[in-house]
Amino acid sequence: MTLGDIANIVEIAGVAAVIAAIIFGWLQVSHYRNESRTAALMELARSFEDKDFTEAYLLVTSLPRQISLAELQQKGEAYENAALRIGMKFETIGLMIYKGYIPIDALEDLVGEAAIALWEVLRVWIHEMREDRSHHTFMEWFQWLVDRLEERGRRKRLPAFEI
Repeated sequence: MTLGDIANIVEIAGVAAVIAAIIFGWLQVSHYRNESRTAALMELARSFEDKDFTEAYLLVTSLPRQISLAELQQKGEAYENAALRIGMKFETIGLMIYKGYIPIDALEDLVGEAAIALWEVLRVWIHEMREDRSHHTFMEWFQWLVDRLEERGRRKRLPAFEI
């Protein structure tokens, strides 16, 4: 074996080592992303078990659909705070889905129908808040989320127990 042959073998081994390192790095990044998504989904699921969220959910779902700003204000501070808590929860979730931290199908399976129902209750209030406060991006990601869920045909899906 000549020195040239040895150099070729070393060069091939070097290229193979670089390729192996790239593949290993890609697999590590992929694994990390999957773990991060799983952790985000678990945290999201746990967040719906929060006592404050549950109380807010119960108050908001007791309201009529398309409640106005004035009507909600008449209900009192507890209802206004509940509407804000619900809105901010889904605002955050909408942004997390948009950024790719949480897959929309997981949210859809977890609380998709609830998100749409809550939007139906709060939609007019949100639009009136935007105008009243000159804050045109108020709850924009909540609206974006509901629009995506409706585009995906959330209302037409069978419940899990019927699949």
